[in-house]
Amino acid sequence: MDKLDVIKKMEAEGGPERRSSVESLILKARKAGCKIEIGGGRVGGINIRYGSIGFALLDVNCNGDVKIYVQPHPSRPAPEELHNQLNHLIGAKQDDLEPKTHPINSYSLLQKKLEDIQDDALHDFLDQAIAEIRQVYYSRRSL
Repeated sequence: MDKLDVIKKMEAEGGPERRSSVESLILKARKAGCKIEIGGGRVGGINIRYGSIGFALLDVNCNGDVKIYVQPHPSRPAPEELHNQLNHLIGAKQDDLEPKTHPINSYSLLQKKLEDIQDDALHDFLDQAIAEIRQVYYSRRSL
């Protein structure tokens, strides 16, 4: 299954609104320098990663479920400032980015389906997450 197959499956399961939402998210992520990968499993989906080691930002499956990350590296806890900044952003956009649990420790599914979330809320999350990852992981170098 390639990206186009996943997008078509999303449209088949969620209508043109889901397709439009995922296409907008993919375009935003690409412009921001993210990698877009095909998700595994029976459901299929899109994984959005950033940076040389692929920090996790968002996963969206064909059912329209959105998984949002505040711990971008799977085997290391996020630095406290990154964790706090992303949780603060999610809390501020609670109308759209309402996770099943808050504050988020590692990741959480959002309550709403992809097409029911304002594009700007996910785009803002991507921008903020990338800015925080750059600040925490890339601009601070231990000598």
